[in-house]
Amino acid sequence: MKNQFFNLWHQRAAFFFLSALACVACSDDDGPAATPEAEVNYAVSTVSGAWPDVTTYIQGIENLDLTSVDNSNAIELTGSASTVAYGKNLFATPFGAPANLVKYTFNSEGLPEEEERVVVPGANTFSTLHFVSETVAYGTVSGGISKLIIFNPATMRIEDEISLSAVTSRVPEATRTYYLDMLERDNKLFMGVHYENNFVPVNDSAYVAVIDLSTNQVEKVIADGRTGMVFGGQSPNSGMVKTSNGDIYVQALGTTNAGGSSPSGVLRINNGETTFDQDYFFNLEEATGNICIGIYRTSSGQSFTARVEDASDFWEYATGQPQFRYYKIDLEGKASEGAVSGLPVTYGSRSMIMHEESGQSVLFSIATNDENAIYRYDLSSDSATKLFTSTGGYITGLQKLN
Repeated sequence: MKNQFFNLWHQRAAFFFLSALACVACSDDDGPAATPEAEVNYAVSTVSGAWPDVTTYIQGIENLDLTSVDNSNAIELTGSASTVAYGKNLFATPFGAPANLVKYTFNSEGLPEEEERVVVPGANTFSTLHFVSETVAYGTVSGGISKLIIFNPATMRIEDEISLSAVTSRVPEATRTYYLDMLERDNKLFMGVHYENNFVPVNDSAYVAVIDLSTNQVEKVIADGRTGMVFGGQSPNSGMVKTSNGDIYVQALGTTNAGGSSPSGVLRINNGETTFDQDYFFNLEEATGNICIGIYRTSSGQSFTARVEDASDFWEYATGQPQFRYYKIDLEGKASEGAVSGLPVTYGSRSMIMHEESGQSVLFSIATNDENAIYRYDLSSDSATKLFTSTGGYITGLQKLN
């Protein structure tokens, strides 16, 4: 919290002031050695506590060459907050009205410092962020007012707004509409949408809104009944991917776990098109043997998802055990390549991070009843090793600062 952050600085200022007085009294001393500046290359977010009494901690670290990380060099955010990195900055979206988007920089000690924030009165929270450049980014807000915000990440000023009333009115029987992952292509923004009625999907279809960025208008909302519940993954922007040839793949949870009939699957929007490819459907539930959530693709073309082990405990309330295992998949060939070797079953409800470290390795977050950790998976050897553990809570964010 901001007050605690400033209190920390006041304590340190007092310490150095007293140290300076001591040095004046002992003129023969050389004085305290200067603290070396920390180079921050990664941002880490952790969550501690039990819902709803949780605290989010964010901090910067120099590299991944460590065995454990705690919260001693982190700042606190009351409640839960999602984080997304862009450039050398970290952007946090704390849950709760009014909707806030906070931009952090990192000081010479590696501590995050708030630089600026965007506040949207009348909305409860920011749902999803998508960065296009240093001066153009998009953010959806929901709960009360529902709209798409166009803002400048450099100045943190709102430049424009796009009404999403055409999206909410697409399925009038829905009592709740979720605005999910976003991707930009051909001057259009593709945004996953999920409609619910009393926390149950309204039907078996998957929806994506197509927004024309030349006019800042919702062009249409496309639907496909072969899968349903486009709900993204368990980390920011993990429900849609764009391949090197411009095709967009959309992962959907399916509705079989909610009384429906559409399986968990992947749809495709071909490059240059704004409709679903009717010749392509990847039935993930059939290929992997169970419901899947989320999708991630590396720059070299490897793709991953997460599969539930016991669908009857999908939300991980009943058994008190983690239920998700990371899987490799072939998007183009529509096939499962099996579980990722060397990774334990993890809690999906505690976030699932898939992050490309290099052309040869991918980082995965693991949360069990025994550990919260980051593992490195080597693509060439098909093996995983534990990088470090968190003693300050389960890991909800790990981003490279460029």
